Amino acid sequence: MAFSPVILPHSLDAGRPRAYSAAMMKTSALLSLLLPLLLAGCAAPPPPPVSAAARQIDATRLEIRVSAPAPLDAAELTAPDGRVFAAGRITTPGQSQEAPLVGRPSVVLGGSGGSSSGLDAGIGLSLPIRNPFSSGERARAYASQAEFSLPAEALARYRDQRALGWSLYLLYGNSSRSLAAPAPEQ
Repeated sequence: MAFSPVILPHSLDAGRPRAYSAAMMKTSALLSLLLPLLLAGCAAPPPPPVSAAARQIDATRLEIRVSAPAPLDAAELTAPDGRVFAAGRITTPGQSQEAPLVGRPSVVLGGSGGSSSGLDAGIGLSLPIRNPFSSGERARAYASQAEFSLPAEALARYRDQRALGWSLYLLYGNSSRSLAAPAPEQ
């Protein structure tokens, strides 16, 4: 049996006209730009970030306003010495606030490379925009208020130290979150 080598063309599109190759490259570049946009429209919106703000009501009471993806079920304030103060009263007034149409912009750095193409770097800028006509689930933020009754000396330390070392534990929906306690408003 004789061995006959197979000769392959130098390029995969060797027999095609150059105009065809350029059109295919433009089409594939356009599809690679549009595909992420099409897929992003199908994604569920991210939950809104959890935020908190505090204000002193009187000599022994502190109110912490929380914005979370679900109404607040429980809240605890932990002092630097380990003492835990549970919220005495939690209210969720009014309706939930709908997430804004435009999200926070972000910058992405990336790179790619191959054995024959060398290394390439890229910078991307994104501005997430929610589809206002979508019938799907929209991210909502619920505003809740937790009222804490603290001993006067503990509240004075909280206020004077600007909440340094204090932590806030939140339980909402099926989630929980621990964050640094907010400094009281002046």
